This record gives sequence, structure tokens and C-alpha cells, in this order.
Amino acid sequence: MESIRRTVVMLIVAAAAFYALPAASGQSESSPEAYGKTNGPGYANVREAPYSAACDGKTDDTQAFQKALDNVGTAGGGIVFVPTGNYMIKTHLSILTGTSLVGVGRAPMTYEPKSPGSTLLAVEGAGSTEGTPFITLQGPNSTIEGVTVFYPEQVLSEKPVPYPWTVRGGGGYNVSIINVLLVNPYQAVDFATNQSARHYVRGLYAQPLFKGIWVDQCYDIGRLKDVHFWPFWTQDKRIVDFTTTKGKTFIFQRTDWEVVEDIFCWGYEVGIEFSASKYGAMNGQMTDINLDNVNVGLDVRVTQPYAVHVSNLNIANAGAGTDHVAIWGRKSDKGAELSVRGASFWGFIKQVLRWENAGTISLSDSRLIPWNIERPMMEILAGHALIHDNSFQPYHQGYIEDYWYHDPVPAHDGVISVRIGPGVDNVMIHGNQLRGHKIVNEAGEKALLTDNQP
Repeated sequence: MESIRRTVVMLIVAAAAFYALPAASGQSESSPEAYGKTNGPGYANVREAPYSAACDGKTDDTQAFQKALDNVGTAGGGIVFVPTGNYMIKTHLSILTGTSLVGVGRAPMTYEPKSPGSTLLAVEGAGSTEGTPFITLQGPNSTIEGVTVFYPEQVLSEKPVPYPWTVRGGGGYNVSIINVLLVNPYQAVDFATNQSARHYVRGLYAQPLFKGIWVDQCYDIGRLKDVHFWPFWTQDKRIVDFTTTKGKTFIFQRTDWEVVEDIFCWGYEVGIEFSASKYGAMNGQMTDINLDNVNVGLDVRVTQPYAVHVSNLNIANAGAGTDHVAIWGRKSDKGAELSVRGASFWGFIKQVLRWENAGTISLSDSRLIPWNIERPMMEILAGHALIHDNSFQPYHQGYIEDYWYHDPVPAHDGVISVRIGPGVDNVMIHGNQLRGHKIVNEAGEKALLTDNQP
């Protein structure tokens, strides 16, 4: 009899444990079902009491959101869940340590007013880039996930309305942005104003109008993955003209061994800027980098001596801007160290490479197919360069018709594949297919040219 009692008790305990688990069939741990639709330590739903967000797109829901974030944060962290709807946030939000603001998106969503997902409407700070960011990830371990942010009062104009940053790291480590859509931010993500060690971005889609992501003061390996910046909110010519003359998508300053993977932008003045703040510059590695219709692809000013390593790079221009330079090593005594391997350059590019920097450029295993060369395809005027195993295939000036279907037209006199200026320190160029184009060496013995196929 005693053994039967023990067996019954064990079965009851096992059953209780089983039914206490969150459902496993495709449910996210952040869904209300996983928490029994009850508020409590570690979980809050902004639509439920005591928060009771209106979710009508008009009533100010800031207090409801912040109260939920504060309660969860001070209880030790957890999830503040945002059901589908439009939520007017008239001021700003702060996400505390260990707390996640989580919407319904499980991938970056397409913005649809009639099917908004978990959309936050931002209006504070119009007219200035200064001021409090819309969302501050205080950290450590604070996250925004599965939500959309839309600025309903932004205008279609030659001068769109400036706003403060949409998301800023508050100084804590391990702050994260996951599967987020920022529809029309003026400035999207700031991981620079405060320290941002081990920041993590995965699945960020946006149409930033002025600045995309700015990274500085990161002393321990930040990660940016699956970022897509393109004109989906509007392709109004006034906005496109603004972004192609003033917009910068990625700005990297002091960050140690930053990892950047699978990023895309279309229609900006600068694709990626490498520069220095008072805290220093960047080193790190990048792969699967796509910069389309950019005036300057890689704007290279300063890096750490340990270099930035780029692989699988695509840079194109469809007419944006006036410079049309794929990689531009700007004049700088501090120097930049850049290594690019496996790149494709094409479109209305005036120069694939212009290097005026005291540092080193290495470019290899790449295809160069610009359509409107106005200068040498590569011009090395300072510093150091290693150029090898590339294929030079320029089109004639102005040749466009049927470019998708035909090989480049034959080379003609006057096209210079590489010009080496007299002010370089040392240059090595070897193993390239020149396709009948010239290398002009004005540096004498400071340049070593070998095994290039005419």
C-alpha cells in the first residue's frame, strides 16, 4: 500500500511539473501564452492592468510602458510584452538592466499601417538631433526585440525633420537590438555616446535619413549582423536626394574587434566611414558587405594598426552623389590599415580606389567593372599598397546599353588601371589581369610590379 501511495504522489508531481512548462509547439518564450497571460515578477503585458495601454495611436501610452519597464526591471528583469497595435509614445522610454521590450515580430517586419505589428509612434524632439533618445537601453543586458518604430510627423521634404537618436546604448554592456524595424528614423542607433561593450544587433531593418549606426567606446567585441538600410518608407526624390548627399549608414570609431556580417544599404552619401574619436579608432572583421548606389563606399580615414579586414564586398553606384569612389583612403597622418579580399565593383564609378592615406591598403581577388571611368581605376598617392590577383574590366566611357548581357567592350588606349604617384612609401602590384590597360608608375623603385598579365 505504501508503495502505491509513493507511485501516485510521483505521478501527481510529474504531471504538475509538465503542465507548468510553457507550451513548446512554436511558441516564443516572450509570448503571453508562455507565461500563462498573467503579470508578475519577470513579465508584464502593457495592455493588461495595472498598465492598460490604450493602443489607439493617439492616447499617450508613455506612462503605461515606462511603469511596466520599471516594475519588471526593479524586480530583477524580464519581459515587457507589447501586443499588436499602434502605441503613441509622446516622450521616451528607458529599458532597465536585464529587461526586454518585446513585440510580436519574429523577423524584421514590413511596415503596414493596417497590420502594424507592435508599433511605437515617436514624436518627441522634432527639430533637433540633440535631446533624449526615443529608447535608451540602459543595460547591462537590456533588449528591444520584435517591435517597429515609426515617426508619424516626419515629412517628405528637401530637408526632413531632424530628430534625436531612436535607440541609444545607456552605458551598460550586452545591450541588444533583435528583429526590429525602424521605419523612418533621422538617426537610428547610437552605440557611441556611451560605452557599448559587446553590443549585439541581429535583424535590424530601417530607412535612416541621416545616420544609421554609430559605434564608439566599445572595448570588447560588438556584433552587427543582418542589417538592411534601404528606401522602403519612401522613394520620394526629395528624401532620396537628401540621403544620397548627406546620409551615412555605418560610422565606426573606437571599437575593438568589431564583427560585422551581412549588411546592406542603398542610396547614401557614405556606405561605411572608418574614423577616429578622442577614444580611438576601429579594428575588426567584416564579411558579406553590400553597399549599393553609394557616393563613397568605404570612407577610410583612421583605423587601429591591427587593421579592418573585409571579405565578400560589393560596391556599386547607380548615379548617387558626385564623387563616385568605391574606396577612398582620405589624407591622414594617423593612417588606416585596410585589407579587402573578394570584392566586386561596378556601376557608375569614377574610381574604384583612391588612396591618399599614410596607412596600408591591400586589395586582392576582386573584379573591377566600372562603367564611367574618369580617372585611373586605382590611384595610389601615399602610404603603402598591395594589389594582387584582380581582374580589371572597365567599360568604355558612357557604355550602358545591354550591360547585363554582354562582356565589357575591348580596352582602348588611355584607360589606366593603376596609377602610382611619386609620394607613396612602397607599393607591390602583381598577378593582375589588366585586359590591355596600363599601369603608370611615377614612384620608381618604391613600386614593385611583377607578373601582371597585359
